[in-house]
Amino acid sequence: MKRAVLVVLLSVLGIAAVMRYLNLDTLFYQSWRLNNRAMPDGALNLGRYRVDIERKQVEGLDDDLSALTYNSDRNTLFAVINGTPLVVEIDLDGRVLRQIPIAGAEDMEGITHVAGDRYVIAEERSQRLLLVEIPDGVEAIDVSDVPSLQVALDADGNKGFEGVSWDAYGKRLLVVKERDPMRLLAIQGFVEGTTETGSISVSEVRSEMSSLFMTDLSSLTQHDESGHLLLLSDESHMLVEYDAENQPVSLMGLWRDMSGLANTVPQAEGVAVDRQGRVYIVSEPNLFYRFSPR
Repeated sequence: MKRAVLVVLLSVLGIAAVMRYLNLDTLFYQSWRLNNRAMPDGALNLGRYRVDIERKQVEGLDDDLSALTYNSDRNTLFAVINGTPLVVEIDLDGRVLRQIPIAGAEDMEGITHVAGDRYVIAEERSQRLLLVEIPDGVEAIDVSDVPSLQVALDADGNKGFEGVSWDAYGKRLLVVKERDPMRLLAIQGFVEGTTETGSISVSEVRSEMSSLFMTDLSSLTQHDESGHLLLLSDESHMLVEYDAENQPVSLMGLWRDMSGLANTVPQAEGVAVDRQGRVYIVSEPNLFYRFSPR
C-alpha cells in the first residue's frame, strides 16, 4: 500500500515538473519573441520591469486578497476580499488604510475604479456586476439595492468572473472569465452614460491570448494612457500587454529569476498600474508586489 502511494506521489510530482518545464519553456520563448522587437509608442514594455517590493505581507487581513484597482484621484489601491466580504484600501507601499465591510455581496473577485467614488465590483460564481459608491470615510456599505447586472455564461461554478476593468476612453467594462473557456468580455451601457440609447450590450473580445498558452485568466487592467490592456494569468505565471488591436506586445514573467523575482509569485489574483506606470500585483492570501520600469 505504501509503495503504491509512493508511486502515485512520484507520478504526480513528475507530471508537475513536466508542466512547469513546458510553462517555463513557453514563457521564455514568448518573452524573447515579444520583448525583443520594436515597441509601439506609449507601450509599457513589460520586459523592462523589475520587482522593487516582493512578497510583502499585507498586515491585518485574515482572508484571501483578490483583485486590484488604482484610484488616481486618491493615489491609492483598492482590493476585495473574496471570503469575508470586504473592500480594502491600500497605499502604494502595501499598507492597509481602511477596511470596509460589504453587505449583500458574496464571492467578490473583481473591482475597478470608474470615476470619483464610483466602482464596479464583480462576483465570481453569480457572474454579477455591482455599481457601488465608496465615499471617503464610509464605514460599511450595503449593496443589496445598488444597480447590478448578471451575465449568465458557461454555468460552471467556481470558474466565473475573475476580474473587471473600466476602459475610460472606450466607455466600457472589460471582464475576464477564468477558463473553460477563457473569455474577455466588453460590456457597454451598464455604467451610466456609456451609451446614447441607454441599452446594454455584451460582446466577446477576440485576441491572440491563446497563442501565448495562457491556461487561465486571473485578472486584468486597462491602461488608459496607452490604450493597452494587461491580462494576468495565475496558472501560467505571466502578465501580458495587449495593444488597442488586441495583439500581444510585451510580457512579464512571474517565475523565480524573472523580473528580478527571488521567488515565483504563487497565486497572482489582481493587477493595477499607477500614474507613474508602476505595476502592482496581489497574490492570495495576502502578498503584495510592486514592479517598476528600468
